[in-house]
Amino acid sequence: MQRCTLILVVAGILTITGCQREFANRNLEQLKLNMSQKEVESILGNPDRTEKVDLELETQKKTLAITRYYYSQNGETVVLHFQNGRLINAPDRLKEK
Repeated sequence: MQRCTLILVVAGILTITGCQREFANRNLEQLKLNMSQKEVESILGNPDRTEKVDLELETQKKTLAITRYYYSQNGETVVLHFQNGRLINAPDRLKEK
Protein backbone atom coordinates (compact mmCIF):
# COMPACT_ATOMS: atom_id res chain seq x y z
CA MET A 1 0.00 0.00 0.00
CA GLN A 2 2.81 2.43 0.84
CA ARG A 3 4.48 1.76 -2.50
CA CYS A 4 1.30 2.57 -4.43
CA THR A 5 0.91 5.83 -2.51
CA LEU A 6 4.51 6.78 -3.23
CA ILE A 7 4.04 6.09 -6.95
CA LEU A 8 0.88 8.22 -7.03
CA VAL A 9 2.62 11.10 -5.25
CA VAL A 10 5.60 11.02 -7.63
CA ALA A 11 3.30 10.82 -10.67
CA GLY A 12 1.32 13.80 -9.37
CA ILE A 13 4.44 15.89 -8.84
CA LEU A 14 5.71 15.08 -12.33
CA THR A 15 2.35 15.99 -13.82
CA ILE A 16 2.22 19.33 -12.01
CA THR A 17 5.81 20.33 -12.82
CA GLY A 18 5.45 19.21 -16.44
CA CYS A 19 2.55 21.59 -17.14
CA GLN A 20 3.50 24.80 -18.89
CA ARG A 21 1.07 27.69 -18.95
CA GLU A 22 -0.07 28.75 -22.39
CA PHE A 23 -2.54 31.42 -23.40
CA ALA A 24 -3.97 32.66 -26.68
CA ASN A 25 -5.74 35.73 -28.02
CA ARG A 26 -9.07 34.20 -26.90
CA ASN A 27 -7.74 34.43 -23.31
CA LEU A 28 -6.56 38.03 -23.80
CA GLU A 29 -9.99 38.95 -25.22
CA GLN A 30 -11.58 37.89 -21.90
CA LEU A 31 -9.67 40.63 -20.06
CA LYS A 32 -11.75 43.72 -19.32
CA LEU A 33 -10.76 47.09 -17.91
CA ASN A 34 -11.17 47.36 -14.13
CA MET A 35 -10.67 43.60 -13.57
CA SER A 36 -8.80 42.71 -10.39
CA GLN A 37 -5.35 41.18 -10.45
CA LYS A 38 -6.84 37.89 -9.16
CA GLU A 39 -9.42 37.85 -11.98
CA VAL A 40 -6.64 38.31 -14.55
CA GLU A 41 -4.58 35.57 -12.90
CA SER A 42 -7.58 33.22 -13.06
CA ILE A 43 -7.60 33.67 -16.86
CA LEU A 44 -3.86 33.87 -17.65
CA GLY A 45 -2.27 32.22 -14.60
CA ASN A 46 0.54 33.72 -12.56
CA PRO A 47 2.67 36.30 -14.39
CA ASP A 48 6.26 35.50 -15.27
CA ARG A 49 7.32 38.62 -13.35
CA THR A 50 5.83 41.73 -11.79
CA GLU A 51 7.15 45.18 -10.94
CA LYS A 52 5.86 48.26 -9.16
CA VAL A 53 6.62 51.57 -10.89
CA ASP A 54 5.52 55.20 -10.93
CA LEU A 55 4.02 56.04 -14.31
CA GLU A 56 4.26 59.69 -15.40
CA LEU A 57 0.98 61.18 -16.55
CA GLU A 58 1.19 62.99 -19.88
CA THR A 59 -1.40 65.66 -19.10
CA GLN A 60 -0.33 66.46 -15.53
CA LYS A 61 2.93 66.89 -13.64
CA LYS A 62 2.44 63.90 -11.35
CA THR A 63 2.94 60.16 -11.36
CA LEU A 64 0.62 57.23 -10.92
CA ALA A 65 1.68 54.16 -8.89
CA ILE A 66 1.03 51.03 -10.93
CA THR A 67 1.91 47.35 -10.91
CA ARG A 68 2.97 45.71 -14.16
CA TYR A 69 2.39 42.03 -14.94
CA TYR A 70 4.54 40.43 -17.64
CA TYR A 71 3.44 37.28 -19.46
CA SER A 72 5.92 35.74 -21.92
CA GLN A 73 5.23 33.01 -24.45
CA ASN A 74 7.03 31.93 -27.62
CA GLY A 75 9.20 35.06 -27.69
CA GLU A 76 6.28 37.47 -27.19
CA THR A 77 5.54 39.44 -24.03
CA VAL A 78 2.17 40.80 -22.91
CA VAL A 79 2.35 43.65 -20.35
CA LEU A 80 -0.66 44.49 -18.16
CA HIS A 81 -0.93 47.60 -15.95
CA PHE A 82 -2.86 47.67 -12.68
CA GLN A 83 -3.74 50.68 -10.52
CA ASN A 84 -5.06 49.95 -7.04
CA GLY A 85 -5.29 46.27 -8.02
CA ARG A 86 -7.46 46.93 -11.12
CA LEU A 87 -6.55 46.44 -14.79
CA ILE A 88 -6.15 49.80 -16.57
CA ASN A 89 -4.96 48.79 -20.06
CA ALA A 90 -6.17 46.52 -22.82
CA PRO A 91 -3.53 43.93 -23.76
CA ASP A 92 -1.90 43.73 -27.16
CA ARG A 93 -2.81 40.68 -29.22
CA LEU A 94 -0.40 37.85 -29.89
CA LYS A 95 0.87 37.40 -33.43
CA GLU A 96 -1.18 34.89 -35.39
CA LYS A 97 0.67 31.76 -36.47
